[in-house]
Amino acid sequence: MTIKETLEARISKHRAKELLIELVKVPSPQTDNFEAEPLLADFIRKAVEPRLREMGIDNIRYDGMNNLIATYGADKSGKSLMFISNAMNQPQSTMKNAYDGDVVDGATLDLPGEVVLGKGASEQKANMAAMLHAMETVIASDLPLNGKLVFLCCVSGETGRHDAIKSVVEGEGVTADMAILGGTSLKLTLGNRGRIDTFIKVKGSPGHSSAPDKSCNAITGALEIIRRLEDQLKLTGEHPALGKPTFAINHIRSSPDATHTIQGECSLTLDRRLLPGDNPQEKWQDIRRIVMQVDGMADPASGQKWSVEMKEGPFMYPSLVEMDSPIVQAVCGAAEVMLGAASETFYTTTAFDQGYLNHMGIPCANYGCGEDRYAHTDNDCASVDRTTDTAKVFAYMMADYLG
Repeated sequence: MTIKETLEARISKHRAKELLIELVKVPSPQTDNFEAEPLLADFIRKAVEPRLREMGIDNIRYDGMNNLIATYGADKSGKSLMFISNAMNQPQSTMKNAYDGDVVDGATLDLPGEVVLGKGASEQKANMAAMLHAMETVIASDLPLNGKLVFLCCVSGETGRHDAIKSVVEGEGVTADMAILGGTSLKLTLGNRGRIDTFIKVKGSPGHSSAPDKSCNAITGALEIIRRLEDQLKLTGEHPALGKPTFAINHIRSSPDATHTIQGECSLTLDRRLLPGDNPQEKWQDIRRIVMQVDGMADPASGQKWSVEMKEGPFMYPSLVEMDSPIVQAVCGAAEVMLGAASETFYTTTAFDQGYLNHMGIPCANYGCGEDRYAHTDNDCASVDRTTDTAKVFAYMMADYLG
């Protein structure tokens, strides 16, 4: 039998559906603890590790952040392939059936076949189910793996920083010839812009809002910073596929939380997108030069001076791979064999760990069965058909490249 025939004899929609439902039912939400949230480590140890051991993978360890690192194969050919899954997903929010694993007709959501609803299905858990089903299929089929298969389950997924994957790659020395991260709608992502976050805090002095001349309004200072950023921040450069860099104020909060009160403190978060080749430190310096102009300026209502602080937050590298990249060729080749056509390619606006991995010399792209359009919504979901197809592609990549 060919590799394709061997894999198709074992991969099934029933199993893909079963895995997806089971994973969705175990909550692993983002909380204020971020990657240190105990539910994430519990999810990995209870919902992921036992499944790996059941399929025959016993070379499993954890790093200091509770990221799971598993390897399998003879490791004789010198070839290695990394599959990266993520435990963290969005909190339940307003989704009432977030952890029920409800199954509905995909036609109601413009998706093929049956659809499983649940938090994380559209981003993390469908792609994880596909990876697990692919690995168990390859192992159960007795297809020889002369290379090394690396499977990671990281405690990250929603925080917008590289801490978890950096802990694995740099902290534990884990590497591979190439890597794959979950993606969306059976499409292959070739690139995305990066991102730096900037935290800005304006301090004044609170007072009764009936007497603004006796207080120092931090909100007025924050508005002055926003105006100056809009006027002075230069967003240079453009990529033919990724477009121009952008910036946005995506969070604002003031205190004290009281009625009829001039606010004594106002915090802003600035999201500035990066193009390939941009230096994050240089872009932060550009922002700092503008923001700190307001430090020591006087509130026009009272003449009292604002105090301004700026802190550099998380950042994510931009990512860009070409069609001749080994990971792109591996995904497209596997899709052509197993699904009958090479993957459709596109560029995305969001950033994740592929930028870091490419920066570290590990060619990485995104491909999978998530559904970006339903991420972070009350219809968080994934298609069983697409989860099954993704498992076919992933399994072929393992058997073909490492066999």
